[in-house]
Amino acid sequence: MRKFGLTVSLIALTASAAFAQETPEITQNDDNEDVDVIIVQGFNRDYLANKGQTSAVGLDLTQLETPAAISVISQDLLKDQQVNNVDDALRNVAGVTKFKTGNGGEERFSIRGFDSSQSIYKDGARINNRSNGSNIPSTETANIQRIEVLKGPSALLYGQGQPGGVINYITKRPQAEYYNSLEIIGGSFDFYKVEADMTGAVPGANDQLSYRLVGAYEDSGSFRDEVERQRLLINPSIAWSPIANFNLILGYEYIDDDYTQDRGQVLDGNSVDGYTYSNRLNEELFFGIPNWSTKSAAESQRFYAIAEYDITDFWRTEAVYSYTDNDKDVFDSTARFSTGNLDVIAPIGSSNENEVSIEPRLTFGTGEARQITLKNFFDFEDGFGFEHQILASYTFEELTSVSTTSRADRRVTFNVATREYSTTFDPSEIGSTNGFVQLTDTVGFGLRTTPPTTTESDTQEQGFNFIDYVTLNDQFAVLIGGRYSDFEDNEQNYSESNFSFRGGLVYSPADNISFYASYSEGYLPAAGLEGIDGGPIDPETSVSYELGAKFTLNDERLLITAAIYDVTREGVPFAIDPTAADIRFGNIGEISNQGFELEVVGQITDAWRVQGGYAYIDAEITESGEGEFGAVFTEGNKLGGIAENNFNLFTFYEFEVADGDLGVGGGVFAQGDVFASTANEAEFDGWVQVDLAAYYKRGPWKAQLNASNVFEEEYQQAQSGASSDAFAALRVGTSTPRTIIGSIAVEF
Repeated sequence: MRKFGLTVSLIALTASAAFAQETPEITQNDDNEDVDVIIVQGFNRDYLANKGQTSAVGLDLTQLETPAAISVISQDLLKDQQVNNVDDALRNVAGVTKFKTGNGGEERFSIRGFDSSQSIYKDGARINNRSNGSNIPSTETANIQRIEVLKGPSALLYGQGQPGGVINYITKRPQAEYYNSLEIIGGSFDFYKVEADMTGAVPGANDQLSYRLVGAYEDSGSFRDEVERQRLLINPSIAWSPIANFNLILGYEYIDDDYTQDRGQVLDGNSVDGYTYSNRLNEELFFGIPNWSTKSAAESQRFYAIAEYDITDFWRTEAVYSYTDNDKDVFDSTARFSTGNLDVIAPIGSSNENEVSIEPRLTFGTGEARQITLKNFFDFEDGFGFEHQILASYTFEELTSVSTTSRADRRVTFNVATREYSTTFDPSEIGSTNGFVQLTDTVGFGLRTTPPTTTESDTQEQGFNFIDYVTLNDQFAVLIGGRYSDFEDNEQNYSESNFSFRGGLVYSPADNISFYASYSEGYLPAAGLEGIDGGPIDPETSVSYELGAKFTLNDERLLITAAIYDVTREGVPFAIDPTAADIRFGNIGEISNQGFELEVVGQITDAWRVQGGYAYIDAEITESGEGEFGAVFTEGNKLGGIAENNFNLFTFYEFEVADGDLGVGGGVFAQGDVFASTANEAEFDGWVQVDLAAYYKRGPWKAQLNASNVFEEEYQQAQSGASSDAFAALRVGTSTPRTIIGSIAVEF
């Protein structure tokens, strides 16, 4: 009720503010009284709305000027697809693969075959790392203006990270022009959501102050038994311009997320005969524990400030501050093996056939992320006639996290045939003071009184970078840049430094065509693993070579991008002698990816828009060895969960009908076969999913209907980083069956 009241208040505030504002006057041109006055209502959509990529590559460059592959998911595409989670949003990017995520806050993606889950940013500030990624809540999409994906090693701008690339969520900013919207959404599996957005100039502030307030509340069920979610977003922000050429944005984002922790499903079989998704399983089965996993909750607060000042015609400065505080309580339920052969589901004919052993766990986690970035931009022409765009910046970021996990003193049994849960407990335990939890008449357990497992992380990184984009003439430009990074792990008491280089060449034979070549480097700290001398080993590094071409058509409203690349992770930590009692590591591993990408985005005609892509990814282990936690990497094997072939296409066509506009569209999303793990034994079949959509808009109103997975395609998804099929068998993602979502929206 508390959240519902907040939501109703938010809607009322939006409506009252909108109706209270004055209707703007329309002045007539006295010199030409025949000029038509056209009032443009909302709902005009453009998938290529963001032509510049300042936040993605650090400079104010168009796509054709940028020597890198960049994908942008516009808000208009999110609206056309009725996207309510970033999993569904990022399927629109060629080369991005979604791993198994369940229903929690662990949003896990790979870019070009490399796990990029720790390289997720919001407004250019990192919100997670390797240690606290599980402490962040799931991302709410209502306040996202667009999503940028910069592919390839990105140490030049972002410091440490995997070489596939980074994901940057750009949130909505205040606008001086009044705009208000309200949308009510409902659909399959008890999905209900309301979104409100209002922005404009503050009356009486002489156009110096503007505001924005975005809010959303979701109450939803799931196709999976027992799974549900209630999520609240409130995001107020203001923009202040007290003097010319200066702008200050202050914002606060609050997310409260109560949900069911869903670790996904399991595989049938064992380590001797192999694992499969058998007919004993179906997409509705929930392998958590009722009245336990449903108690999971996450709360996040983010404060951010952005100051921009044009000091002179050629010198602009920007300062960014971001602070995020996350709290997360995970009531977890993890499947365990039931036999010595590592069966997850007890085999037919055994005394406990169809049963799965589940371990309850409780984790309290907190995480904080602070980042300060100071940027100076210079734009000038030198004495040789070359034009320079220069970025010189300093970034400091600090990430801390603490997670404490307690395990149950016994396991819960789940029967996949009867869907019944049970444990063995004595009636005398009920009501005792030793932490006993009784969930149902048949399920009860105690939390162990032995010291719980606590994991702490405290890292700092500062970086100095310099980028110079030099336009040599109308056809050629070069980019050259470097970054010095200093990384400290205060918890494990070690530090590392790294210098990363990036270079690029752009050739533009015509105004609508460019070709580019790019070289970039990246690095990833070794997390304090001990080397042969007892000290920390070096960070692993990565290098990328890329060739690409970009074309614009239809008066620059349609962009086509093609790229081939070769990315290598070098110096991956592998054990020197895996059989030693005191295992030491060295930078001796290597993983290499080659691939091809093609993306098309924009307007084919005024009424026909499209976003599509194809990616070929050859992700292969090129050096054998044993990594952390005994993970085995075999030369020549493919990475788990990464399909060689991926395809996405979504399109909409709009035409006039009955004094309004009717839009019809749909999409096809496809993926090839994938291995469940790097062992390359169990394999998941490829799949093709078809979505359909339509809307009718008239004046400020719009009614929309979206149907996803129309033909009920069933498929499985692998988890990130599984090095054995046995480990992969414990957590498996499944497809969502046919889902219908309808909405009513009004803009005023």
